[in-house]
Amino acid sequence: MRTCVLDASAVLRFTDREPGFDRVRELLEQAARGEIRLMMSAVNWGEIVYAVSKRNPAQAPFVLDGLAALPITIVPADASAAADAGLFKWRYGIPYADAFAGALTLRQRTAESKAVLVTADNDFRDIPRGVLSIEFLPGK
Repeated sequence: MRTCVLDASAVLRFTDREPGFDRVRELLEQAARGEIRLMMSAVNWGEIVYAVSKRNPAQAPFVLDGLAALPITIVPADASAAADAGLFKWRYGIPYADAFAGALTLRQRTAESKAVLVTADNDFRDIPRGVLSIEFLPGK
């Protein structure tokens, strides 16, 4: 089964109905039908909680409850995940929280398929070709 890793920017494009909203909605629908698996690092989930809460504290619990019900597996950030993210940051020079999404994508590789990182974050544009499969959402 194909795996897509969402970073915070992808989910925030969905919540904010910004460019890329339709693509993220399509992925969520595919995951609900069991056609693909969607994953996200707990660190990136924390970024979403922060952003949604900062924008509208009164509405944040409702938005976050809705997001928590989506077919996205939140992957805990244990010591191994933190080490992988630290190495990813060191190798590719991207922000540490973003490195969790990149490292999770690499860990989801199988012999049958590569996981795809879905992002709107331009920090990933500097990752050398062939390191990750990345689907960039449209710019704002």
